[in-house]
Amino acid sequence: MRKITTLFLLIILLFVIILTSCNSKTGTNTVNDTNTQQTDYIINKKLSLNDYPDYKGFIPEDGFVPNEKIAFQIAEIVLSQIYGTETIESEKPFSINLENNVWIIEGSLPNGYDKGGSAYIEINKQTGQILKVIRTK
Repeated sequence: MRKITTLFLLIILLFVIILTSCNSKTGTNTVNDTNTQQTDYIINKKLSLNDYPDYKGFIPEDGFVPNEKIAFQIAEIVLSQIYGTETIESEKPFSINLENNVWIIEGSLPNGYDKGGSAYIEINKQTGQILKVIRTK
């Protein structure tokens, strides 16, 4: 009888450990750090474009996209979302130029290819607005 009770208690303890170790949250981006859990973002439908109508927005002196490194980081994220990470990786190195406050970024054809298209994106240096995304021919 004592063995059955001990076995029963071990099974209950194991069940409790399994239940407490499961994370029931879904749909959030989290980072586990020892005993704390941090959420990177939450969806808040109370946020509105009308929250601060009388405030003039801040634009840094050099714009939101001040250099080619940041321009490329934005381009890589946007283009990977559209064309896929593998495709964008195969088009490196990308060519970058700043013309009339617009970053122009274009992928290279893979080695051995002389025909075909690559990803092309234009990003406004001041605002960060994506002005154009195309696939060249």
